[in-house]
Amino acid sequence: MKVKLTEVIDALDFINDEIEYYYNPDTEEIFMSNIGEIENLNEDELDELFEKSIMLPTRYDINEYEMMEDFAETIEDTRLQNQLYISLNGRGVFRRFKDTCINFDIIDDWYNYRDQKYKELAINWCKDNNIEFE
Repeated sequence: MKVKLTEVIDALDFINDEIEYYYNPDTEEIFMSNIGEIENLNEDELDELFEKSIMLPTRYDINEYEMMEDFAETIEDTRLQNQLYISLNGRGVFRRFKDTCINFDIIDDWYNYRDQKYKELAINWCKDNNIEFE
């Protein structure tokens, strides 16, 4: 079994409440949970596909909110760090956090940090499931 790490990372970036991703070890491909709608598979074919496939981490495994908290901890400027912590409260957290990063010109730092965490998550998923990656 082998997978491209970039494909795992890309899939992790698109996981949400409705869509999950799976890895099919037979074809070494990643597919979305709504594949039955796309490929017109019957119920038996779908059952067989999902039985042999390995689920990628879910959005709960990813926990981007925790990533944002961890990122804020890496900021040495106390004023900026406090602004990030403030942005993490209440409704609209993700948008407000991103806006704060944009306003303080650290949005690239946030994306680099997040990308690194996604890469670590993808590598750990591969190792946990004995899947080689490139």
